Amino acid sequence: MKINQIEIIPLDIPFQMPFRVSYGAVVPGNFIVVRVRTDEGVEGVGNSQGFTRGSGQTRESAMALMKEVASEALLGQDPLNTDRILSQVEGILAGSLHILAHFDYALYDLKGRILNVPVYQLLGGLSREKIPLEWIVMMDDPEVQAQVALKYITAGFHSIKMHVGPDPKMAVKRFRTVREAIGPNIPLSVDMAGVYAPFDAVRLIEEFAQYGINFAEDPAPPDNIDALLAVKSRTSVPLVADRTCRSIIDLRDLIQRRAADSFHLLMGKVGGLRKASKLSTLIEAADLNYQICALGTGIEHAAGAHLAVSRTKGDRLLDELSLIFYLHGGMETKDITADVTEEINGKIEKGYLYPPKGPGLGVELNDEMVKRYAASGVNKIVVK
Repeated sequence: MKINQIEIIPLDIPFQMPFRVSYGAVVPGNFIVVRVRTDEGVEGVGNSQGFTRGSGQTRESAMALMKEVASEALLGQDPLNTDRILSQVEGILAGSLHILAHFDYALYDLKGRILNVPVYQLLGGLSREKIPLEWIVMMDDPEVQAQVALKYITAGFHSIKMHVGPDPKMAVKRFRTVREAIGPNIPLSVDMAGVYAPFDAVRLIEEFAQYGINFAEDPAPPDNIDALLAVKSRTSVPLVADRTCRSIIDLRDLIQRRAADSFHLLMGKVGGLRKASKLSTLIEAADLNYQICALGTGIEHAAGAHLAVSRTKGDRLLDELSLIFYLHGGMETKDITADVTEEINGKIEKGYLYPPKGPGLGVELNDEMVKRYAASGVNKIVVK
């Protein structure tokens, strides 16, 4: 069996709730779906988050690079040789981990389908059968953030992480308003998105601590371990690294210098299942914690669910695998009817994630929705 065709499909899917982060960016719905087929008619699909201005890629440039990858690293390959193929893909991409994730998901999906097993079996088997989830509250007016936080806690979610923005006074107001809405016992954390200098971050974290804070994510500028250490040495509040931890080398340095207490594994950012599995193993070896997060269509949601159920980890910090609701709205996956997949795989009900089905990622593309979301003025690429 050999890979004989790759489709690169651009889609525009509007977010039902704006995904606005602390530094002002709004995550767009300019997606790409990769479909990998074999000469025996088996196929796998992959998709990750959209392409922001700060990602270093436009969708069009990403598609051109994907075409090169498909021609040089996938065509004619045995699809069971996942690690070898992805190593070749990674070499061509030279650090474009976001693009790597698309191929990673498609190849794991394909391999699982060929072997007739769910992807979580390829990652170590089923370790968790009911996973409590954290809800992320994006940037908005404090009162709106409080309403959203209370809505999802009432729906069964178990903790809140919120974006607070670059204005310290408004950040404190946002945090205090959400805390008053959800009460004193719900874990409440902040994503500071690297917009503060270390000294300012420390002062702000201590103000948050007066109201009860679970952790602070990215309190210092990204790619600056010294700045993160400067914050860590001056606060007892647990710190989570996200934008400073993009690769295994980044993670190694952060662990060696004890610069963070936990890590945020945004799957599209770190390169997909293969990379996230390696990162999580290294974190576990250091007796530290991590959260799994995914921000794509039902395809990446399924990938995140497969990874999550395959990991043995505690619930001190909860996984963030409910961002599919920002794309489609709602609070439970049974209510989602407009995804590019036929059915959301990785059920979320009353704030818990349940094991996804197989084989592979356990998703099927909805051809009607693929046509509906087809990007205007950007053509599909077929490599064969």
